[in-house]
Amino acid sequence: MSAQQIALFIAAGVAIWVYTDAKKNNYSTSASIGWMLGVFMLMIIFLPIYLVMKAKRAKRPVMSTSCEFCRKQYFGNPNYCPHCGHLVRKI
Repeated sequence: MSAQQIALFIAAGVAIWVYTDAKKNNYSTSASIGWMLGVFMLMIIFLPIYLVMKAKRAKRPVMSTSCEFCRKQYFGNPNYCPHCGHLVRKI
């Protein structure tokens, strides 16, 4: 296996990690794909930018709310309670 092939596999692995991490951090699918492609094509530029933006997003406080039906805590502003499924926000 040549050095170029190894570099390609590493770039693909890091790009896939960025995609899954972006999806886990509530980025849209198109934004996650954009980050993945950017990291795959120009890792030296896009990976540090992604990591800095990830750190900034992590510092934002997330409000927790209690469902009035099941009384369990949930985060964010969903339309339906993630625990019991009742409508918690008018659409």
